[in-house]
Amino acid sequence: MESIDKKLVNFRCDMDVLDRFDEICNFKRTNRTHILINFMRNFVVAENEEIDKWRLLSDSIIKPS
Repeated sequence: MESIDKKLVNFRCDMDVLDRFDEICNFKRTNRTHILINFMRNFVVAENEEIDKWRLLSDSIIKPS
């Protein structure tokens, strides 16, 4: 079995948001961790694509002709 490095992440959240989030997780029969990791993965993918676009644009502007 492959070992994957993991790190515990804690943060504060408004109770109304957390309560509603828990209701949705329960409805979908999943847990906070699963949903939050999916949100984070999707965010990382989307932001990396945006950063790559900016880098290409920056490189095309900066490179001398």
